[in-house]
Amino acid sequence: MRTRFIFATAAVAVIALASAAHAAPNLVTNGDFEAGNTAFGSDYTFVSGPNAATPPAVYAIDTSPHNVHNSWASFGDHTTGSGEMMIINGSQDGGERVWFQNNIVVDPNTTYFFSTWIHTSFDEAPAQLNFSININAIGTTFTAGSIADGWQQFFTTWNSGADTVANIALVNQQLAFSGNDFALDDISLSTARPGVPEPAAWALLIMGFGCAGAALRRRRMLATA
Repeated sequence: MRTRFIFATAAVAVIALASAAHAAPNLVTNGDFEAGNTAFGSDYTFVSGPNAATPPAVYAIDTSPHNVHNSWASFGDHTTGSGEMMIINGSQDGGERVWFQNNIVVDPNTTYFFSTWIHTSFDEAPAQLNFSININAIGTTFTAGSIADGWQQFFTTWNSGADTVANIALVNQQLAFSGNDFALDDISLSTARPGVPEPAAWALLIMGFGCAGAALRRRRMLATA
């Protein structure tokens, strides 16, 4: 009975850790594209259907690049492997925003973590992506890898300073006609670093395992009494 209590206490600690680690919300709406072509903007043209993504400066929301261009690789989204992603045929015109989202409410003087995942869909002239918040560049230019590299993460921090809203934009600096094809998924802006629990989560975990340790010591003392 006491052994079951120990494991139950540890389980509660793990659950508390998971809950606290995800307590800070993602401020980007539909960052995983599971709601389809909504809640974000693009200077590109939306297309859908087989082979619809053949001209430059278009994008689709689909479960695989191969579904919208028969020369592109077939792979699943980053979130679950079977959901939606944003699939892009890069523009030949500079300065066009591939993706943007405006008027995201943020707290002033706060450090935020920005992250997104990129996957090349055709191995020629890889995308060169620049991200900005409120027109100011964040991080450095991200050059996409090969198809074999799979999903790659762009990650950087941003301090809001006096700002109370964030206008996020992605511009592709690669202007090649052939190639320049990629997918985006899981765009996020949050006060929680992706994959790293916040201090409150660690406190809950330590407390949970502390209770488990105390129960185990009490069981040993009773056994030797």
